[in-house]
Parts: sequence; C-alpha cells; structure tokens
Amino acid sequence: MSVQFKFGDDVSHDKRLEIIETLKRSGFAAKSLFPGQKRPKLASIFTVTEAGPKDVKALQAALSDFRREIEYVEASPERNL
Repeated sequence: MSVQFKFGDDVSHDKRLEIIETLKRSGFAAKSLFPGQKRPKLASIFTVTEAGPKDVKALQAALSDFRREIEYVEASPERNL
C-alpha cells in the first residue's frame, strides 16, 4: 500500500522541502510520484510507499501543521495481483 498527497499550487519549493524533511523525521520517505514532470499539477503529487493502514493516520498527523499546503492525503487501494 502507498499513500499519496498533493501540495497546493502556491506552495514554494523551499516549503515543500521543509514538509518532506518533517515527514522524514517522522519516519516517512516521500518521493515525487512523477519525477521530472514538467506539468505543475502532476509534479506536486508525492507518494509514501510501503505504508500500512495505520500509517495513513500517522502521515495525516505528521502533516497536520501543514493543512494549508496539502490539498489531500489518500491511501491507494491494496492490490493482490
């Protein structure tokens, strides 16, 4: 399972780095879902892989101070292929 979150359109690069560092200190490794993407909307979507159901709440808690900067946080459905 992974969890995605999206930065708001007006969030600066420095603020994004601050939020990613905050997540790192909380034990989450956030990466761009579309590395190198030129389209801003897609470039602002990040993912935390290897997250379990309990991690969604922990991730939301870690992002709680950044409610204005984050548009959404959602878990991707688990797939058993």
